[in-house]
Amino acid sequence: MIAALLLVSAVFAFVLVPGDAPPAVGADRPAEVDAVIVGSAPMSWDPQLAGDAASAATLSQVHEGLTAFDSQSQVQPALARSWSVEEEGRRLVFELRPGITFSDGSPITGDDVVASWLRLIDPQRPSPLASLLSDVVGANEYRSGDGAAADVGLRAQGDRVIVEFRRPASYFVAVTASPSLAVVHAAGSGDRPGRELLPDLVVSGAYIPVEQTASAIRLEANERYWAGAPRLGVIELLTDLEGQSPVALFEGGRVDHVGVSSLDASWIRYEPDLGPQLRQVDALSVDYFGFDATQPPFSDRLVRRAFAQAVDWDRLVRLTEPGTEPATSLVPEGIMGRGTDDFSPQYDPDAARQDLAAAGFPEGRGFPAVTLTSSGSAYDEAVAAELQAVLSVAVDVELRPFGQYLGILESDPPAFWALSWIADYPHPHDFLGLLLQTGSSSNQGGWSDAGFDDIVDAAASTDDATRQEELYAEAQRIVQEEAPIIPVSYGEGWSLSRDGLLGAGESGLGFLRLAGLAWEDDR
Repeated sequence: MIAALLLVSAVFAFVLVPGDAPPAVGADRPAEVDAVIVGSAPMSWDPQLAGDAASAATLSQVHEGLTAFDSQSQVQPALARSWSVEEEGRRLVFELRPGITFSDGSPITGDDVVASWLRLIDPQRPSPLASLLSDVVGANEYRSGDGAAADVGLRAQGDRVIVEFRRPASYFVAVTASPSLAVVHAAGSGDRPGRELLPDLVVSGAYIPVEQTASAIRLEANERYWAGAPRLGVIELLTDLEGQSPVALFEGGRVDHVGVSSLDASWIRYEPDLGPQLRQVDALSVDYFGFDATQPPFSDRLVRRAFAQAVDWDRLVRLTEPGTEPATSLVPEGIMGRGTDDFSPQYDPDAARQDLAAAGFPEGRGFPAVTLTSSGSAYDEAVAAELQAVLSVAVDVELRPFGQYLGILESDPPAFWALSWIADYPHPHDFLGLLLQTGSSSNQGGWSDAGFDDIVDAAASTDDATRQEELYAEAQRIVQEEAPIIPVSYGEGWSLSRDGLLGAGESGLGFLRLAGLAWEDDR
């Protein structure tokens, strides 16, 4: 899913204020509030419409999926108590837990699951993450308006949900942990596309949002949650710190767990008091630059290659973001099947100039005006300057607010842009398939390569780990040669966490699971 650029730590940072302390910044903290957590108001309260990581971090506390990730990013049962893979990976059968209900007491059934997933691919309400269901029979046809909902390979039989795939896709179990595939209540959750919390939201997750202001969201424990009511009964989600430093709040005793940047982490680790409280979490995210491959000049692979080879990306990352790991592939390290080879663009200014000349722009002459559009990447200005110096092409930088930027990417992608992507599930397909396969809802650049598509499909279809790694290596080499996007760096997750707060480090794919939090002295 799309992540805000310069991703910091787990997507939630949270604040707890002792009972005799002054109220949390930006909020009058009632006595019954157990914790105040720094987070984000979702772009949409509809989990099937939200495509960014900050929204997903909030929505994943409110709406539950059939599965969930643990602290090691391993899939665990959630609303589903079990599942089985059949027909050599072409069918997956989930069995729901008996007696599970929504927060209003109405039962959660297989029909609710199917209806929720069909909402994700409804052609009348396009979702940025609709391609999460692209392996399901008939899903692509229904999403494009060329098929019917009845022909999609999703069926409910009482408390069983049967999923039919167009090819083997045993990894789909992990896909169901994505907030986009959460189960929603048809009447009490559906058709809420806006950012404003509407009253009486019915949920399937651990917390019920009961109030939203300009600076905070109040969450109350769902007493009917399938795993039992969470230990922290009331959480206030703070969405505005009013300019105060998270590190300063932590040092002052106002904050007990907070995400910090890699830059702050680089000095915090040497502090005698703060250092022992610093934690690192795998973020499984990548920062990258993308092109509109459907329109000149970037429809020409030679132009894309010229841009990719003109910048020393490794040096750029190490100078701009000390401690951040330069990307060696679109797929982050730590994901099985990724391989160990370096698939990053090779810095070669001479080759870059030759490619640009071969594309018809010797020494940059005649190259059209280009704008790099971004919501605020640390690399933007440096990249523009380097392209000017090496290729003699002028690149302007245009910054847009993040929410507005997401809308632009979905409706009218710019020619050249910067973005971050955080894993929906820990598998190469979530990066190579969702970001680059033909027709994917997350392929904003519109790049298409039939050979690449076939290789990624073949890799996703096999459970042979060796063969899968070989195929994904082939796909990554194509990305390196064709340069539809340029992977730049991998996200890092850092946080400060005070002793006594249990579950604070259990963030899975960068999401803090609030249902797992408790205070040590309250066990």
